[in-house]
Amino acid sequence: MFHYYIETLLFRILFRVINLFSLSTARRFGRTLGLLNFHVVKVRCDVVKRQLKEAFPTKSEKEITELVRDINISFGYVAVEFCWFSPKRLETFEQFIRFSGLEHLNEALSHNKGCIVFTGHFGNWELAAQLLGNLTKKTYAVAKKQKNPFFNDFVNNLRESNFVHLIPMKIALRGIITAIKENKVILMLGDQSAGKSGVRAQFFNMPASTNPGTAKIALKYHVPVVFAVCYRQRNGTFVMQFEKPIYPEITTSFDDAVNEYTRLFTHKLEAWVKKYPHQWFWFHRRWKV
Repeated sequence: MFHYYIETLLFRILFRVINLFSLSTARRFGRTLGLLNFHVVKVRCDVVKRQLKEAFPTKSEKEITELVRDINISFGYVAVEFCWFSPKRLETFEQFIRFSGLEHLNEALSHNKGCIVFTGHFGNWELAAQLLGNLTKKTYAVAKKQKNPFFNDFVNNLRESNFVHLIPMKIALRGIITAIKENKVILMLGDQSAGKSGVRAQFFNMPASTNPGTAKIALKYHVPVVFAVCYRQRNGTFVMQFEKPIYPEITTSFDDAVNEYTRLFTHKLEAWVKKYPHQWFWFHRRWKV
């Protein structure tokens, strides 16, 4: 337990130090962290490289290596950006954000049936949650408890300070249903392996076990789904993009509809990963079927 306390203390110190500097300076530190992992520490770099080779079989060894490097740098950016943006409010960093398709989110909420915003570990997903929270003041997300209880409390307090209300994993379904009935926004990340209970959805032409939760809830409770991504541009600014709402419906059977929409959401995410492959979190083992 003591080492958990020390880990959290070091992170809190790092958090405060990052906030002493500008975003561009903080990102330089994030870039250094990413390169350190790529060249020295190499945590899960073998997983990233193997999955890239499977997803992009036509890319050369040099191209794959450069992508592994860029993916590490991108995650370094995500880490420091979380620290830098979290204590700030939307109006203080509007210069870094551009919203596209915000009317689609408003349309989905206008039906008073709640709304699921579906995304993945793409771009800066933590910033996406913060932006949704600040915009709507009624964003909910299921929180998986971290092993380190001190770190867990610190990070979750930061999220909740940005109006992202956390639903404990053990009451996830009940919490989501309650929030939907109150016309809240539910943020769902659906790009990690779901094991044996998942739907087999093609992701880069390979079967990937995918969590069907978004499709099941949307179909059962008639909730619109808005696909969204928060991606980083070359100039360092972000675009938070919302697509037109999807209103899932059953045409044959409930199970067939769940499979159909789960694959649709996965396909949408895949299109963005193909466009900006370095901005997806390749470190988790996606194709554990």
